[in-house]
Amino acid sequence: MFSAQLINNPFDDPGVYVEFRYKRRSILFDLGNLHHLSARELLKISHVFVSHTHMDHFIGFDYLLRICLGRDQHISLFGPPGFIKNVENKIGAYTWNLVENYTNTFTLDITELHEKHKRIRRYRCQSAFKPEVLADAEDFDGTLVVDRNDFTVKVAFLDHKIPSLAYSIEEKKHINIKKNALGEMGLPVGPWLGEFKDKILGGNPDDTLIEVWWKDKNKRISGKTFPLGTLKKKIIRITPGKKISYITDAVYNEDNARKIIELARVSDIIFIESPFLEKDAEIALKKYHLTAKQAGDLARMAGAKDMTIFHFSPKYKGRKDLLLGEAMKAFNQD
Repeated sequence: MFSAQLINNPFDDPGVYVEFRYKRRSILFDLGNLHHLSARELLKISHVFVSHTHMDHFIGFDYLLRICLGRDQHISLFGPPGFIKNVENKIGAYTWNLVENYTNTFTLDITELHEKHKRIRRYRCQSAFKPEVLADAEDFDGTLVVDRNDFTVKVAFLDHKIPSLAYSIEEKKHINIKKNALGEMGLPVGPWLGEFKDKILGGNPDDTLIEVWWKDKNKRISGKTFPLGTLKKKIIRITPGKKISYITDAVYNEDNARKIIELARVSDIIFIESPFLEKDAEIALKKYHLTAKQAGDLARMAGAKDMTIFHFSPKYKGRKDLLLGEAMKAFNQD
C-alpha cells in the first residue's frame, strides 16, 4: 500500500516521506529541509507527524506552507506539547492582508499531543490563518493518533530532555492486485484501483458498482463497470498490512527503550536515528541521542524485519560505514 524513504541523506535533516500507491496521498515524518521533494510530491501530503520542533525537524514548515498557498489543500499536522504555539509563531511571522481574495480552500488542522489529552486548532488561508478552536482538552489515550479505514498511526512520548514523539504507521490489511488477472480481464492499472481498495476497506457491499476507466493512446476516455464482489474474487489477494516506524532524538534509557520496542514491534521497516558510535556513548548521553549500536539493538528487540539508520553526527563525515556497520552488527546479532 505504501513505500517509504528518507527525504535527505543521513547527515542532513531527518525526515521520512511515505507514499501511498495508487492514491494521490502521502504523509511526512518530520519537517526538516524539504527541498529534495518536488512540488508534486509535497502537494500529495495529507498528514505530517512532527517529532519535536528543533530547527532541523521543523524548518521545512515554511517551505510546505509556501508550496500549498493558492491551492486546494487540507493538511493535518501533529506534534508535541507546545506545537500549536510553534505553528502560530511561524504563521504570525508573515503578513496575510490579501489572502481573502484567494479562491482556494487551503486549510491546516494542527493537533498538539499530550500524554492524556490533545488540543486541536484549524487555520484557513481565506481567514488569514486566524485560529479556530476545534478541541481544547480532548481526551487522548496517549497512543492512537489516527484511525482510518486503511491505516492507523500510533505515537510514543520519548525523552530528549523535552518530549520527542516517535511514530508508527500500519495499514490495516494489504490488498494485493493480481496483475495477471487484470490483464486477463483487459483492465489497466490506474487511479481507479485506489478507489476500489477504499471501497473494500470501507466495508462496502459486494453489489457496489466500481467504475474502471482509462485513457487510450489518443487520450480518449473509456470505461467499464463491475460489481465490487466480482473484482474482489478475481483480482485481489489480501495479506497482513505493512508497518513502518520512525524514531528520532531520544536518549537511551530504560523507559525510552521499552516505549520504542513496544511502538515498533514487528515493523516491516524501522527508521531509527544513529548519530554516534558506541565509543562515543557518553557524548550521545549528554546530547540525549542514541548510538548506532543502541539503535541496532532496539530494532532487533522490536523484531523489525528491516532497518534504516539516519541523523548521523557531522563528526563522522566520510566514515558513515562505521555507523552502518555497528548498527547492522547489533541488528543481526543472534
